[in-house]
Amino acid sequence: MDGGCSLCRRSRTWCEARDPSESMVFLDFRSAADADLPLDREAHQKSMWVRADDGTLHQGFAAWRLIMREIPGWRWLARLTGLPPFSWFGPPIYRLVARFRRHLP
Repeated sequence: MDGGCSLCRRSRTWCEARDPSESMVFLDFRSAADADLPLDREAHQKSMWVRADDGTLHQGFAAWRLIMREIPGWRWLARLTGLPPFSWFGPPIYRLVARFRRHLP
């Protein structure tokens, strides 16, 4: 996550409040050591990355869907957004939000 982004910080707080098993761990790429990041900082600047339990990295919209699958009461949204037309429009909308996230309230 981008600790310098207010949208990212609010999203983290929202997710943590809904994660009773505390299964999600958020890492601010800005303050993390290079060795703790799965990719270079430029990749983290452009998109969110989530490491699944099996070690697979998911980027952007797919990463967001993985997070939604972990939150009780929101799994339906992960399933729904995996279907057309959401699966078609989700990735470009995610990239747009990610690109302008610092300008969003």
